[in-house]
Amino acid sequence: MARGHLTRSPSGHLTRRTGRSPDSPSGSTFTLADGLADFLVSGRARGLSPKTLDWYAMIGERFAAFRISSGADPALSAMSVAEARAFVVSLQDAGLAPSSVAGFVRGLRAFSAWCAAEGLVAEDPLRRLPRPRVPSRLIATLGPVELERLLAVASRRDRLIIALLLDTGLRLSELAGLRTGDLLPDGYLRVRGKGGKERLVPLGTVTEARLPDYLAHGRPRPIGRDVDHVFLARDGRPLTPVAIQHALRRLGARAGLDGVRTNPHTFRHTFAKLYLLNGGDLFSLQRILGHTTLDMVRRYVNLDTNEVKRQHAQASPVDRLAIVSRAFARA
Repeated sequence: MARGHLTRSPSGHLTRRTGRSPDSPSGSTFTLADGLADFLVSGRARGLSPKTLDWYAMIGERFAAFRISSGADPALSAMSVAEARAFVVSLQDAGLAPSSVAGFVRGLRAFSAWCAAEGLVAEDPLRRLPRPRVPSRLIATLGPVELERLLAVASRRDRLIIALLLDTGLRLSELAGLRTGDLLPDGYLRVRGKGGKERLVPLGTVTEARLPDYLAHGRPRPIGRDVDHVFLARDGRPLTPVAIQHALRRLGARAGLDGVRTNPHTFRHTFAKLYLLNGGDLFSLQRILGHTTLDMVRRYVNLDTNEVKRQHAQASPVDRLAIVSRAFARA
């Protein structure tokens, strides 16, 4: 029985080699790989980012390969929650982190729901696939001592990178993608986030004041007129996300930091935590970070016991209600 499979076009996008449809004549099989190819085309039409499409492709291809290796019927209509559970168990046995396994389940469920909505299957076959539990863990953030040590060994460019990450919570790709035209009047950055969505992110006065100085005196000469990225390497080319990661890791080593990672995601968590501790609210934090739900924002904020105690001391309803202390005084 013939099977459709995914190939890469010259542009790098996944395409289906066989042009079959679920209504193909007898003898043809519309496979999971065929459905995945259509799902990816639909995703491109909906404006999903290449990174997101590659993520869906990786999940679908691994699931398709698992089904073939286990001797399952390759037809999309034969996809079942039982084989999806077996696939999840295989991922767990392979040592994947719980958060990674949960990502696979999320991707499979999205694909399955799309297939049902498009009429490629009679009903959503994976709607009952349970989401595995992901243990919550505290992510270490940077404190004043660590930040001071980092800034002490950083160059002018790297000090500004630290300030921007700490002041805005930008993602690594967002920081690397900043153009000089994204530095707007009145202390705002124009940021291109996931899915190409733009948002305005405010800057603090210190960071805002240092940007013109870096652009005038610290930024290397661009290698070409079309290079307008804020952060450049010494040769004038745009500083890549990998280069930024390496620079921060080297700074952490030079500063002698231990027990906390000096990567952009750590700075994002540090920003979110300090923003709330300094009086910011969850709703404005959600907008600054570029998340659509508060659930995602809450994952960034883990306060230790002492921090919770300090916050309670500042906001205790009983301490702030004089009528309660007066009632006790009368007793």
